[in-house]
Amino acid sequence: MTRLAEVTVWWVVLTAAYVTTLGAFTVPEFAVAAGVGLLCAVCAVAARRATRARWSPDPRWAAWLVPLPAAVAADTVRLLSRLPRGGTVRDLPTPRDESPDRAAFRRAWGTVVLSSSPGSVVLDWPPDGPLTIHELGSGPPHLERRVTRP
Repeated sequence: MTRLAEVTVWWVVLTAAYVTTLGAFTVPEFAVAAGVGLLCAVCAVAARRATRARWSPDPRWAAWLVPLPAAVAADTVRLLSRLPRGGTVRDLPTPRDESPDRAAFRRAWGTVVLSSSPGSVVLDWPPDGPLTIHELGSGPPHLERRVTRP
């Protein structure tokens, strides 16, 4: 992918993410979203290139977003009903037979998905080790199982 295409994809995604958080859609707010989105897109591409990171996404992993709203709702109910103390830290095995580029994208995308729900946060996910996750409560729809499934 060329740099321009990569910046454009990031720009659209980041601008859209910003716009979804707006309470009211106005031209000045959209201008800010577009400006900040472009700045962050350029920084994201520069950072990825500086680290020489290569990703190979699997389009099927977009399906991880489908149960995310249910996970957010379920975790919110679990957290508000129990007010858990401390939570648990678990190590989960991850697929070993993936190419380094595919595994890198799984770690990046999986971290975003798992940490988007209020009941869990990824603590560590090294290239050669397990996924370490902190959970304040677990239950359906078990996003961690989907993300670590080969």
